[in-house]
Amino acid sequence: MGKLKGIHQAAGWLVFGIAVLVFFFSAERTGSLWDVGEFILGAYKLQVVHPPGAPVFVLVGRFFTMIAELLSDDPSDIAFAVNMMSGVFTAFTAAFIAWVTIRLARLGLVGRGETTETDRAQDIALALGGVGAGLATAFSTSIYFSAVEGEVYAMSTFFTALTLWLMIKWYTSEDSPRVDRLILLTVFSAALSTGVHLLSLLTFPALALFYYFKKYDTPTWKGMFVSAAIGVVLIGIVQTFIIVGIPRLWKSLELFTVNSLGMGIHSGLIPTLLIVGGVCVGGIYWANKKGRAWIQQAMVGLVLFVIAFSTIGIVVIRANVKPPINMNDPSDPVRLLSYLNREQYGERDLIRGPHFESRLTGTDVEDTWGRVGDKYEKINYKITPTYDDKMAFPRMSDNTQGRSRDYKMFMGLNPDQPTPPRRPNQADNISFFINYQIGWMYWRYFMWNFSGRQNGDQGFYPWDKSAGHWITGIGFLDELRMGNQSELNETALENPSRNTYFAIPFVLGLVGLFWHARRRRNDFLGLMALFLITGLGIIVYTNQPPHEPRERDYVLVGSFMTFCIWLGMAAPALYEMLSEKLNVSGIPSAALAGGLVLIAPLLMVTQNFDDHSRMHHTAARDYAANFLNSVDENAIIFTYGDNDTYPLWYAQEVEGIRPDVRVVNLSLIAVDWYIENLRRKINESPAIKMTIPQDQLLGRLRNQVPYFDQSQQNRPMALQDLIQFIAKDNPLPTNTGRSFDTYYPTTNVFLPIDRSRAVEAGLAEPGDTTIASRIPIRVGDSQLLKDEIAILDLIASNYYDRPIYWAVTTQPSKFMGLNDYLRLEGLGLRLTAVRGQAEPQFTTVIGSGSVDGEKIYDRVMNEWRWGNFDQYDTYVNTSYGPAIQSMQLVMRRAAND
Repeated sequence: MGKLKGIHQAAGWLVFGIAVLVFFFSAERTGSLWDVGEFILGAYKLQVVHPPGAPVFVLVGRFFTMIAELLSDDPSDIAFAVNMMSGVFTAFTAAFIAWVTIRLARLGLVGRGETTETDRAQDIALALGGVGAGLATAFSTSIYFSAVEGEVYAMSTFFTALTLWLMIKWYTSEDSPRVDRLILLTVFSAALSTGVHLLSLLTFPALALFYYFKKYDTPTWKGMFVSAAIGVVLIGIVQTFIIVGIPRLWKSLELFTVNSLGMGIHSGLIPTLLIVGGVCVGGIYWANKKGRAWIQQAMVGLVLFVIAFSTIGIVVIRANVKPPINMNDPSDPVRLLSYLNREQYGERDLIRGPHFESRLTGTDVEDTWGRVGDKYEKINYKITPTYDDKMAFPRMSDNTQGRSRDYKMFMGLNPDQPTPPRRPNQADNISFFINYQIGWMYWRYFMWNFSGRQNGDQGFYPWDKSAGHWITGIGFLDELRMGNQSELNETALENPSRNTYFAIPFVLGLVGLFWHARRRRNDFLGLMALFLITGLGIIVYTNQPPHEPRERDYVLVGSFMTFCIWLGMAAPALYEMLSEKLNVSGIPSAALAGGLVLIAPLLMVTQNFDDHSRMHHTAARDYAANFLNSVDENAIIFTYGDNDTYPLWYAQEVEGIRPDVRVVNLSLIAVDWYIENLRRKINESPAIKMTIPQDQLLGRLRNQVPYFDQSQQNRPMALQDLIQFIAKDNPLPTNTGRSFDTYYPTTNVFLPIDRSRAVEAGLAEPGDTTIASRIPIRVGDSQLLKDEIAILDLIASNYYDRPIYWAVTTQPSKFMGLNDYLRLEGLGLRLTAVRGQAEPQFTTVIGSGSVDGEKIYDRVMNEWRWGNFDQYDTYVNTSYGPAIQSMQLVMRRAAND
């Protein structure tokens, strides 16, 4: 059955057409929250997005933005094009799942072989089952969410579906050398996906099983285990020898050619290409000479993988151009390797590691290389902490952001009391894995997609019955878990994000699953392997801590997509039951069975559309515009989180909103490449002046600067003098033999005020008699970290030249003790020369310092936008809560002025 019948081909294209149409009326017309704004601007201007990069996404996205530019002069349509790209790829995903379902279900009905034919009724049941599976895939809540925004997950899911479809097409076709080419195309599809996301690689164990089942007539459990293990090993080989291996080889050869041979930067690329090319060509030549067809195929697969992975070169090329957004600046193989390894995010131990009560006993320090001029030197170090207590399969290891309290609550302990001795133990560890990571962070998400969702509020704790749970919509069943549902108020019951499918998709999926297991055990085991590794396998690998900043269901869509295949198989299963057990004639039973299956996607799309459609949303863009329009011309504004930074970058880079403003992300300012980027002119924003030279902040330099007062008098020092002192090398040895680059001699630091310059710069009003003569700066009595040094340098060097603001969402610890000298002017707090009167009734930073009520009134009335929430009755995602609250509090404080 190498080629599907016309009705089956049409079923997939029908799914594609319906999905594209729905996504067109659902896709956001501007940038969205979280990483979307960054990916859109990355596609639009081929900029470098956060690690580990997404060069294929960026390249394909650039074509979509070109189409938008040809058809429209509205810059927001650039975002719509990238968002719609996700919709198109999701529609293709749904079509591929439809065709995979039809092929595998056909084997379940009539078996393998070109001579086996389906009759008209069977064709209808298969086609309708494919349509049901495809549409259920498209409109599953987790997949639908990613389909309407310009993120990598929709394209990643597409490559996963494409990889699976190619393998199933090969699996369901008769063996021939021509058909075997599909295996190579399968490899190439998975390889291309590495330029988007690594999810497709997780299909390898399932693909290895399908290969084994086709090639061996009498499969054994041992053979199946070995095949699946080979698939797992292949994932490791690809990750180790290609994705990281080739850059590591390039780095080694680069260090040799540049440092030892005196050749130019990037000269190590030449021997790298020769070695990789030689291995590929030599392997193919040897295989041909020996007549080893399987080795030849393996080597061709390797060549295809290398070609696909070469798209990472786009990241290096664009980093060398120094675009405005150049995350991690992976402009050479040393930085590229760190970029691909996502070293800035740290690591989570999977096999053995500490728990949240383990004590730090020391650190292992490893020198790392970096580029200095035209050569490489060991300029930084990688610190690996060591602990006194470790456990196997560590699941409770994150003690940051107050998560120790969360672990205690999951252990049934009082979070405000010390942890009892010898806790957490392995029983606590496994309990957390089962109850939280599987039960809450997988099963809950799974049931969101196939049973129903309580609301759109983020669920942090299973015992909080008000947020984030799955439901069915069947009263007595929900009451068993959620309490008396009749007591819910009208707001909760009519919430657009309360979606009830009555567990119909879940039940249909089980029907198809058991039918498939009974009719085609081997095929079922292959799909089950895919279902498990893209679900529970990801749960094990990500090792998620409690209290995540957002719901993480989008990483599990491969598992949900696989379950949709079984959902579609319910059509032939019900067809057989109606035909054989209830004696309903062929075509009517096929139509009835297919109709029953189509209830699932019909429920899913009708329930999900009102809260998934973002057609009229402009909230992320408008929130960003409100931020940018809250500051004066040529301003600098410190931001902190993703939602306060990426939308601002998008607004500037794509829609050209306030390109004169320089956004400084405090989450990134602790690293030298970002500080270097601040020194460059970006769009219409001049370079930021800094006193400390860049070569004094390179790598490990001034990561930590200790406090040392030799005079023990803590003499007052002007901020400018402090920065100049830190800029000079004043080595300070320690008892450990380590020497600090410099130190700071006092904590009594102040910013001296020139009254006339302050008035001229708009830091105070003319005639104001309350202008401070000096502003105290909070400097710790232990050490200053690089980000604090950079902030202080920026203030000292630009105080009179550019308006300096902190976003109202910034952590107060980043104000450097200047809270009382800030003035609220919108969504930004401006540093002034006058001490203000804080308003304690505003418990957030919005209550700090003074307020310019007239300026806020003018900006709110004439410049702020409201995301179309004031124009359309549309669903407001809870992610917008902090933004809405911030704007509301700003207006309330201005009204009190």
